[in-house]
Amino acid sequence: MLIGIFVRHYKVYKGANYIPFGIKRLEKFNFFIGQNGAGKSSILEALDTYFNAREFILHYNEKKEEGFIAPTFLIPKENINKFSKNCKELLPIISDFLFEVNENLPNYKNYKSFFEQRDNLIENKETHYLLIAGNTFLSQFETTFITFNEAIKKKVESSGFEMKLYQKTLNQLKTDLLKIYNYLYIPVETSIDEFLTLEAKGMQDLMSQSIKDKIEETLNHKYETKSILNRDKKINPLQIMNEDLEIFIEEIENKIQIIDSDYNFQKEYRAKTKLTANHLTDVIIESFFSKRKLRKGERAIKNLSAGERKKTLIDIAYAFLTQDTNRSKEIILAIDEPESSLHISMCYEQFERLEELSSKYGHQMFITSHWYGALPIIENGNLYHVDAENVNTPTISEFSFRNYFEERGEHPEDIQFKSFFDLASAIISSMRLNNYNWIIVESEEDKNYLSNYLSSTNNIRILPVGGCTIVKIIYEYLYLPISQKSDNKAFKGKIFCLIDTDKQGISLDIPEKTQNGILKIRRLQIDKNNKVILEKINSNLRYPTEIEEALNSKSFYEALDNTIENNGDEEIKKVWGLFEFDKGVNSSFIKGDNSILNQTLQNGKTTRENKELLNIFIDKNKKNICANYCNLESESPPNWITEIETFMNIK
Repeated sequence: MLIGIFVRHYKVYKGANYIPFGIKRLEKFNFFIGQNGAGKSSILEALDTYFNAREFILHYNEKKEEGFIAPTFLIPKENINKFSKNCKELLPIISDFLFEVNENLPNYKNYKSFFEQRDNLIENKETHYLLIAGNTFLSQFETTFITFNEAIKKKVESSGFEMKLYQKTLNQLKTDLLKIYNYLYIPVETSIDEFLTLEAKGMQDLMSQSIKDKIEETLNHKYETKSILNRDKKINPLQIMNEDLEIFIEEIENKIQIIDSDYNFQKEYRAKTKLTANHLTDVIIESFFSKRKLRKGERAIKNLSAGERKKTLIDIAYAFLTQDTNRSKEIILAIDEPESSLHISMCYEQFERLEELSSKYGHQMFITSHWYGALPIIENGNLYHVDAENVNTPTISEFSFRNYFEERGEHPEDIQFKSFFDLASAIISSMRLNNYNWIIVESEEDKNYLSNYLSSTNNIRILPVGGCTIVKIIYEYLYLPISQKSDNKAFKGKIFCLIDTDKQGISLDIPEKTQNGILKIRRLQIDKNNKVILEKINSNLRYPTEIEEALNSKSFYEALDNTIENNGDEEIKKVWGLFEFDKGVNSSFIKGDNSILNQTLQNGKTTRENKELLNIFIDKNKKNICANYCNLESESPPNWITEIETFMNIK
């Protein structure tokens, strides 16, 4: 995994810098925001310079011999077999040095963030190797450990490594890394129509290993045949081609030697003259796919608008990268401003797919963007705010999407306002252009429960944003522009905002529904008749109610039973065994008198104490319970879901 990069005198990064990709927590999804010229794209370009020999653009008026780029990797120890023999010996020595080196030495004063990240990675020392492998401005082919170079060399020498092989092994180290990692960078100015031709290198980099394996398998498969040189033997097509070519070259050689006997087709020293499957695979892919051009409907890609081409690029990358996980290399995908030229109504889906490539399919992603609307909707990843106010080098602030809203008081001023504004604008635009309905909820589990019942509805978008306060903020951002449009014909869909009922609760200073009936907000609430209803936000009826308590009782009981069986410890299984299902309860409450559980056996604790243990288990296993619930055969939806359907006219 790529975890950071050292740069010196590269574009806007003057002097020696370390840019970590996750100090507190490593994430697959890395999202860079900031003003134009701040240095976001320079990070992605520096990585492209290292991996793909992009031009090294030196910071103006700096010495060429001082410029360098050095990515940092955290490599699982089981992957050591992917390295060549001498690198296998060298890698543990380098890793031990980097895990142990004293950060207080004068030469390392610019690398405070590296040592902070390193200290947070100590627990990985037994399972992973920490590695730096860099190149200088003057040589992209000679590996260096930059500032650590001399210290690592002494460490290697004292270990007994054969030093005459040292530099050769270092250079092999980068070769090995390039066999493991494939960095694919898509800058803003990419010629998308050329990139999207299936025979282009970018597209081939996205292809899974399986297609190449199938070609090689076909070429290497042996068939019963009678060839000229090997009669009545099982040989593969490659052998036939090699034999035929050998015969052809011999015949030509014999012909030309009639003219002058000194002519010959002598093979080069140590050259492999026979074709292999590896030689032919890329040629076959290029030749085959060059005859198949991607089109959208009847239009060639080059005839699409700039925004449509950018969307197509993300769509095809998503299709390739989600095809399967059988790849010879780890894909690192970097995209500069995926929202550029794209209509704002399409931004949400664009970024949803990009995040899914990392969260669901495990690809490491590096994204730069000016569309802040993605910030409230990304669940996993790190956010980096790049600020160029420092005249010497940009300042980078790191935030985690996992607790993004908890940290919002520490965010730069432009993030808080612009993120909600951009997201609200995208939602409104999508409703003006398309027949989309939106349900805005607190959590991913809320989304999945609702999707379970609304899966047959194609024109609905369910958006989890991380908490009731955030749902309220987005409602407020949506209310003004929607309420000003008295004519609901301007919109082709509706928006329903849904929250749980918490002890603290929230209140609204604006109406809880627009007059044109486009936008509405409600909270789940158990009423006096023990039924779950959609209650107004400012109502005095307030008993804590979560979505897990508002589901079909029998299905929730079965889902909880499955989760305890598969994920519970012995203590919680014993507690669960004390209870039986109450068929007379309609909601899925565990606590209180209106519970789906009756305690029939005793264990020395009160019913309330035992239910509290179950509630603690539920809070810790919401994702698993939700997955088990949604895997059950779907029953009729709860009444409150039917009410949402009626509001949106989607039933």
